[in-house]
This record gives sequence, structure tokens and C-alpha cells, in this order.
Amino acid sequence: MGLPRSLFLIAALCACSPSLDWRRVTPPDLGVEILFPCRPSSLTREVALQHERMPMVMHACSAAGSTFALSSLQLADVGGVTQAIDSLRDAAMRNLQARPSNAQSYDVPGMTPNPHAGRFVLNGRRPDDSAVHQHLLLFAHGARVYQASVLGDAPDDAAVSIFFSGVKVLQ
Repeated sequence: MGLPRSLFLIAALCACSPSLDWRRVTPPDLGVEILFPCRPSSLTREVALQHERMPMVMHACSAAGSTFALSSLQLADVGGVTQAIDSLRDAAMRNLQARPSNAQSYDVPGMTPNPHAGRFVLNGRRPDDSAVHQHLLLFAHGARVYQASVLGDAPDDAAVSIFFSGVKVLQ
């Protein structure tokens, strides 16, 4: 049932927004599949999390005035997943000077259930004080934590829905 709805949304969005070129991407070694509206580039950077530095892999691209990204980090064990999800959410809020946002429940196919996982909408400010909005999806599978996000002046709701509904954990 999810696939036909996704195809309908893709068709509707493509008809309205020729700048979005949806493609299914399976980033190496991340264990997920996701729909990107453009060809993503990847990078790895060190992040401070849970009192240690660890590599975070990011795949991102920009289209239609927004940046679409999927980031992931591998924890040593599942005991730190909830704290990692909270830390990623808090860092996004700090980066945007955003007010706290209540989580909306969101089930990514194949994810490990976690009460702190979910979808967030952050309304914040850039360093130049202009408004910015971020749609954030945080979830985990085992000891791997994921962050999918769409960031821009006014991210298109249909594009955000397609991007998030296109995420699937591979078993």
C-alpha cells in the first residue's frame, strides 16, 4: 500500500516541480534505502557524541531551494541509542537557534522501535538572522542511528513527505 501512494506523490510532485529528479539511493554500508530528489554527494566527519568522537557519514544534495540529507553513525552498542537520538535533536535545535519541537510519531520500515525517535519540525534562524526551517527524522536500527533532514527557507511539504516516506531499513 505504501508503494502506490509513494508513486502517486512522486508523480504529483514531478508534475509541479521539474527541478526534482527522484532516485532511489542505497548508500554503501548504511543499511538503508532512500529516495533523493537529486544526486547526493557523501562525506564523513567526526562528531562529538556521548563524550567521544565518532565518524558520521552524510549523503546530501540540494534541489528546489532545500538541502536533503541522510546522516548516520554507528554506536558501540544499543545502550546509547536513545541518548544519541536526543543529542542529534538537541544539536539541530542549537544550530538553528530553534525552540523545542514535540516529536511526531513516525515509523520507518525496518527501524528498531524507540520512544525518542520521530519526526520534528524546527523553525529557527541562520547566523545572518534569516528564517530557516528544518524537517528532521531521527530513528535507529540496532546500534546505528540515522538522521534524515530537509533544510531550507520553506521546504516543500510534498517533497519532505516523499523524502521521508522513501526511507527504508534493509534487513
